[in-house]
Amino acid sequence: MKHLKSAGLLNNAPVTYVICKIDCGDLLSFDSYVKEAQELFRKSNFPIFHDQIVKDIRITTDHGIKIDEQEKHTYHFISSDYEDGIVVSGGSLFIQTKNYKDFTKFADLVKKAHEIYSSVTEMNLVRAVGLRYIDLIEPANNQPLSYYLNDSMLSPTFGDQVDITPIEARIQHSYKTPLNSVLFLRLFAGKGHKIVPDDLIPMIEPLFITSGKKEDLSKCSPLSALIDTDHFIQFNPMKDATSFNVAGLLDTMHRYTSHLFCNVVTKEAIEEWK
Repeated sequence: MKHLKSAGLLNNAPVTYVICKIDCGDLLSFDSYVKEAQELFRKSNFPIFHDQIVKDIRITTDHGIKIDEQEKHTYHFISSDYEDGIVVSGGSLFIQTKNYKDFTKFADLVKKAHEIYSSVTEMNLVRAVGLRYIDLIEPANNQPLSYYLNDSMLSPTFGDQVDITPIEARIQHSYKTPLNSVLFLRLFAGKGHKIVPDDLIPMIEPLFITSGKKEDLSKCSPLSALIDTDHFIQFNPMKDATSFNVAGLLDTMHRYTSHLFCNVVTKEAIEEWK
């Protein structure tokens, strides 16, 4: 791991959203734990409560096309400044922030949320951990995206002789790490998109709904790029949360996502964000 690249502390980093998922196993319903959890989260500066039903649609094609639609009940515990959120859906615990400062503070938030969740539900096993960063690059001073992103991340150019203008680019890569984890790199470059990928909208939307600023969810410059680094590790068999350092694991996972980000952006961009 000594060869992993790091940009160090970036005071103006373009990170706009971070989410951690801890899969604690099968818990069909969180309903009976809501009141106790709500009081504990309230005492930890998450006083705003929002419950939400989301439709989960799965399509299988093993024996013809089969569409399975289920409703997922999610419970959102939101900070008083509407910047952070803890979300519970059965045995899945999500910790999210749209005001990311540094990894240590975020890891402390994850640790506290997991302690409360496991104390209420007595779910002490961990099946999987995911850590996902969303960076939104909005060019300043009329700079092109090529000022911020390496050529390999951009649409190919065709020269002055061909009348073709790139409109958008979508890229996905996946990697396996020595942690036996999977690391995804996704990039979307274009105009008029939301500040997070579509699959994260149900998760982040309550932060904006409860603060009365829903329109900010789709506010971005005419030309921008989303860098989505998603690191996921699954344990088989499941691990007892007391047998390993969750914060330490997240720190290692974070180093890989940081390394990936540093290899996507240019040196000029890093200097601008310092």
